[in-house]
Amino acid sequence: MERFDKLSLNIISLSPKIVMHHLVTALQSGPFVNSLCKKPAKVLDELRQRAAKFMQLEELHDYHNNVQVDIGGDKGKEKDRDGKHAPE
Repeated sequence: MERFDKLSLNIISLSPKIVMHHLVTALQSGPFVNSLCKKPAKVLDELRQRAAKFMQLEELHDYHNNVQVDIGGDKGKEKDRDGKHAPE
């Protein structure tokens, strides 16, 4: 988003509708693009806010995928730094 904003500032008299169109068409397919197709943003600020929310969701999802949660029989057993159980 930051790179796109910087580039669009270099173009004189650029219509916000054109900016939004090119930004949306340049995005990779995924949940954010699907959301924009279902409910298009009316102004560029709304598009930025929605993009920020989706980025936060992705970061949270990545965080949860990287956190190990011990469930069940592994409680109380020590693990080495590779996540493997230490020999008993």
